[in-house]
Amino acid sequence: MSVPIILAGHGRLPSGVGEAAEMILGPQSRLKVCELSPRDSPEEFGARVLALAGDAEGVLVLADLHGGSPFNAVRKLAAGHPRLQLVSGLNLPMLLEVLLHTTGDVAELAGVARAAGRDGVVDVLESTW
Repeated sequence: MSVPIILAGHGRLPSGVGEAAEMILGPQSRLKVCELSPRDSPEEFGARVLALAGDAEGVLVLADLHGGSPFNAVRKLAAGHPRLQLVSGLNLPMLLEVLLHTTGDVAELAGVARAAGRDGVVDVLESTW
């Protein structure tokens, strides 16, 4: 079974990145979104993440900003729920690569996310193409 992916972030950013990925790849049933609004408490946000995770054995959470409120809420949850893997720096190349990677466990998928996130940032003046 494929690993569920939760996009966690500020405002509509997670939905926007998710919609862009689905525009390119088509509908993605394992993709879920959790958006932080100004009125949300960290506890409310965390509860929504856990509800989206359901009873899945392993869940990859891609957060928008390292050290931001969504990241901190999930990091706190992950301490008590080892099935949650958290990677920050959500970007479209990262998400596309993760969605295309349909085998492996959540730890492997987190590694794919980290590598794709780094590789997706390119200085065009230094690019060879």
